[in-house]
Amino acid sequence: MRTIELFCVVFWCLCAAAWASTTRQPCQSPSMTSGTLSVSSTGGHDIADGEFNYDSTAKKLRFVESESHSNKTSHMDVLIHFEEGVLYEIDSKNESCKKQTLKYRRHPMELPSDAHYESEAYLGSPSKSEQGLRVRTWNGKLPDLHANYTMLTTSCGCLTVSCCYHSEKTDLTFSFMNVETEVDDAQVFVPPTYCDGVALEDTPDDHSFFDLFHD
Repeated sequence: MRTIELFCVVFWCLCAAAWASTTRQPCQSPSMTSGTLSVSSTGGHDIADGEFNYDSTAKKLRFVESESHSNKTSHMDVLIHFEEGVLYEIDSKNESCKKQTLKYRRHPMELPSDAHYESEAYLGSPSKSEQGLRVRTWNGKLPDLHANYTMLTTSCGCLTVSCCYHSEKTDLTFSFMNVETEVDDAQVFVPPTYCDGVALEDTPDDHSFFDLFHD
């Protein structure tokens, strides 16, 4: 009789664990993150590589492309205020600035609130100390962009590890490395003074962060 009771307890525990895993809610990013972001196409072409700083509370992002990474004649330096819906393209060498509307607010630095949990697994070895990373896989759709995505976040801390973005226009892979839960200088989120007075250019409603990256 006790064997049957024990079996029932184990069965219900397993059911509860399975139910909890399938209903896992999307995690929230740390208030501040910074690190290296590498963007490539699914064809294997490197598109951009540089340093990012993100404030998830104020919804502000700065990405500065590395000048030593490619033979490009110009390199990206963008500041985005998602809450205000404004994107700044900054040219510090010539002290010039371009200012555009950015009404679409989603991006790979933060897991969408309606993301669907898929699974949890280890990258590397779970049995060797410091030789593995436990991650969670999430996916979802971005209907306004006619796109879908798959994101990997750390199980502890909700740091984005990678994001695969697929749309009718492009396929992109975002890889995050050397991520810290702090920003050294909050001034990176402040537009330079030569952006003052620059006219705001209107863009389509579906203009997004993802449009910045293309072959």
